[in-house]
Amino acid sequence: MSKPTVFVLGCSGLIGSATVKALSGNYPDKVNIIAGTRDPASEKVAVLKTLPGVTVLRADMHDKEALRDLLTGVTSLFIVTPTDGVKLAIGAAEVAKSSGVKHILTVSVTTVDLADTIYGKQFSELESSVRHLEMPYTFIRLPPFLENYWGFKRPIQQKSSFSTPGDPTKPFSAVVVADAGKAAAAIMAEPVKHYGKTYKLISNCHTLNELASTFSEVLGKEIKYKRISYEESRSHLINVVGFCEEDADGIIELYKLTDEECPLVNDTDMSHFTKITGEKPTTLKEWVISVAPTFK
Repeated sequence: MSKPTVFVLGCSGLIGSATVKALSGNYPDKVNIIAGTRDPASEKVAVLKTLPGVTVLRADMHDKEALRDLLTGVTSLFIVTPTDGVKLAIGAAEVAKSSGVKHILTVSVTTVDLADTIYGKQFSELESSVRHLEMPYTFIRLPPFLENYWGFKRPIQQKSSFSTPGDPTKPFSAVVVADAGKAAAAIMAEPVKHYGKTYKLISNCHTLNELASTFSEVLGKEIKYKRISYEESRSHLINVVGFCEEDADGIIELYKLTDEECPLVNDTDMSHFTKITGEKPTTLKEWVISVAPTFK
């Protein structure tokens, strides 16, 4: 009996790549793994081509006809929503249904129920559109990534400090990318168990003060947190990091929601990850220890 085929659409990003790695590491004998990307020659996917059981193909959400052919015979499709790409993800889901895909897994956000926020509005539209397809689906709602802290690498190295506009005493939820990928892979390997389910994947909940103290402990030197204004942070995100204005505003909204102690951004319930994988999520300290050598 042939193995079912799983397809990760958007494998060059953090979540897509982590999912392909988890599929290859845990389920190469159970499923055929296809990793789709707009640019198969990109260095971002070079490592994926070396993984057992993985086939990397060109797959562009803009090209619906080509995508329809690629998705024929796919059991589970993971649509990793691209930046500013909710409409593209919705289009890909529609193509998946017409191609006979049996199950769709999509990324959403933990603030999806806040329809008056930027990310809430975007992803509520995505979730609603997928539900209306009337086919088996699963949503994984994600908080911000711990990997966003890579943006603090240079200031920690050079100034032993980092800055955001957030209140350092307010806790917020975060997810480790590898944890999200591991859960997504487990869902794709046995999709029927997860039909119609919505999961929130949270690795840990912490404050910026706790982040600073954890870096201090692990690096063996004091790392200070310096709070800046929302306006200064927005300008940095646009002019230095390179985000578009809408994404910058969406990030600032998350900081404000944290400062206002919105329960959707400081959720401590980590049970969904364990329910899916049978494992405990990565702690803040474990993650900092894993990246510490490059922050010194």
